[in-house]
This record gives sequence, structure tokens and C-alpha cells, in this order.
Amino acid sequence: PTVWRTLAGAQPGSLSQQAAQLLLDGYTQPGDIVVDVDDDIALAAAAATTGRQHHALGGHIHLATLGISAGYIDILLVHWPRPAVDPHWLLLACRTLLGSAGRLVIAVRVDPTQRVAHLSALAGASAAAGLRIVRHVAVLPPGTLPAPTHEDAAHDGCAPDHSPNAEHHVTPHTDLLIFEPDAGRR
Repeated sequence: PTVWRTLAGAQPGSLSQQAAQLLLDGYTQPGDIVVDVDDDIALAAAAATTGRQHHALGGHIHLATLGISAGYIDILLVHWPRPAVDPHWLLLACRTLLGSAGRLVIAVRVDPTQRVAHLSALAGASAAAGLRIVRHVAVLPPGTLPAPTHEDAAHDGCAPDHSPNAEHHVTPHTDLLIFEPDAGRR
């Protein structure tokens, strides 16, 4: 994944001001429509200061009300995990709203021991919903190192230690999964 080093968000579960700014600068233009399912205050502030049209939904249950906006949304932000929601239904609803050109950003903040399971499940559910991942961004606090991956271990010529007594220090962080509609699926 790409790594962004930013300070923590002002509120638990929200993006940092820096991460919100990097996201908008990298994936939108002034005047673009940004839909925020979970009312992230940092995204709202960054959108306001950069000329994006920000719309807060107050939860995923309001996604259906956006049906008339299908195809006009440039970025749709959803935080994960979500209480009592079918991920396939959520991703299919987001895919429908994006039309053929928008992007879905899922901000994942879970316990580090459950990170791989959540990211894998979201990748599978998104593919079934007609979305393809275009970027994975790990948003880490400044001065921290990302957890080593299997690829890092292979590059170093050693195998990662998965024994029960192995000590793994994984920095809690936010993963941004950025999806686009799969052109071959509708």
C-alpha cells in the first residue's frame, strides 16, 4: 500500500485533517461532489476550504435517498466497521450511486489483529458488487513504521514468524481502500 504519514483525527473514527486534504487533492477537483455517509468532520472541513460540494448523510440508511444522484458523485466516503450491516448490500448500493466514474473510499479502522480479515472481506465483497480496488493507502502516525508484510520478508530473505509466541507490534492505523466501478460489470 501507499503510506501517508499524518496526525491522528480530531475525533475517534474520523480522518485527520491532513488525510482528508490528501484524499480530496488526489481524487477530486474543486466543484466535485463529495458524499460523506458518516459525517466525518475533517472531510467536511477540507471540502469546505477547497471548494468541493460536501453532502453529509448521517448514516448508511440514507443511501437510498440519493438514487436521483446516481452517476454524479465524485467521491463517496464510508467508515468501516459498521454496526449490523450487510457489506454486500452496502457496497452494491455505493456502486449503484457511483455510476461509471465516481470513487468509493472505505476508511477502515479496526483492531490490528483483525485488520487482514476485514480488508480481505471488503475486497471480496467489493468485487462481487462490481467495484475494483485502485489504491490501498495506509494512514500512519508520523515516525511509525508499517507492519512487515509477506513480500517484505521474502525480499529480506527470511520468513515471517507466525508462531503463537512471536511478538508482532502492529501500529493501529487507518487503511483507505479506494475503489472504482468495474467497467465490465454493471
